[in-house]
Amino acid sequence: MVDERDKIRQRLGLSPLDAAPGFPANPFLGSTPASTAKPTSTNPPIATWIVNLLKNEPQLKAIYDAVRNPATGEFIYSADAIADMITSSDWYLKNGPTVAGNIAGRQRFGEKWYQDKINQYKVTVSGIANGMGINASDPTVATYLSGLAESSFLNGWDADYIENTIIGNASIISKASGGLYQSKIDDIRSYGKLMGVDVSQTTANGYLNRLIGTVTPQGLRVKTTAEAIKKEIADQQALLYPFFSDDFAAGRTLWDVTSLQRKKWADLLEVDEDSLDWNDPLWKDGKIFTVVDEKTGKVVQRPAWDAEKLIKADERWQYTENGTRTYEGLGANVLRRMQFVE
Repeated sequence: MVDERDKIRQRLGLSPLDAAPGFPANPFLGSTPASTAKPTSTNPPIATWIVNLLKNEPQLKAIYDAVRNPATGEFIYSADAIADMITSSDWYLKNGPTVAGNIAGRQRFGEKWYQDKINQYKVTVSGIANGMGINASDPTVATYLSGLAESSFLNGWDADYIENTIIGNASIISKASGGLYQSKIDDIRSYGKLMGVDVSQTTANGYLNRLIGTVTPQGLRVKTTAEAIKKEIADQQALLYPFFSDDFAAGRTLWDVTSLQRKKWADLLEVDEDSLDWNDPLWKDGKIFTVVDEKTGKVVQRPAWDAEKLIKADERWQYTENGTRTYEGLGANVLRRMQFVE
């Protein structure tokens, strides 16, 4: 009758219990036995941590049973042979050397070592999550990030891989708001304002998703940058105002290239330049600095003198001190011509 443990050994490619060529019946005789080994002040003997690993990992329990004499409890394989059995196991092949090594390290170096390593990764994971604007005080998020820190340590993941893993979790990434990515959105919104574009909250949310990106089934990160989005805005405005396209390409904004019109607008309407709203009747759709060429039908830049004429035609100008003085002077001239005043 074949011993069940012998079947396990055969599956592992090892000799049967009663025929273990090359190994003494107890390879630990002559040294400190594994069962009575005393740990040092730093690390326990290798025999002890291997035994603990075999006993505590369910998938390695078969090896633990296979390498011991059931009658005496003695080990019938050397430490090297046991290590070979571990590295040939499904557990090791599934987890890979990094994970398996770190799991084994928990037994070899102790629980404090293991938790210290995880805590180091928690700092990294929390930093990445905070940068993405993910609120770690949310219980669901906190539990996820804690588990991610342990997985990151076991697998030896770097910061990029950790971030990609977070991005791949739709329920977690949906909680992102604020942080580094939000500061980029704020920067894009500021740029949009200078370019005459109002970035709505819906549009900003879309930009945020594109900045954070997605991870393909192949594990590739697909994302954009704030600079790329700014270029899209500049290109969009260049289509509306082609005569400014070279300026936009050189990094100047609509605010920059319309400084003369803005100063004239502010002076004549007696307002602060910085109070400009692109939806102002004179500025909406570029009215103050664009005009349709009657010959070509194309939109061209409005001459400065025509811009001034346009501003003075605005009803608001009539109620400014500048407008009042102009009308008073005009009225006086009319009266003089009619000889009502000297």
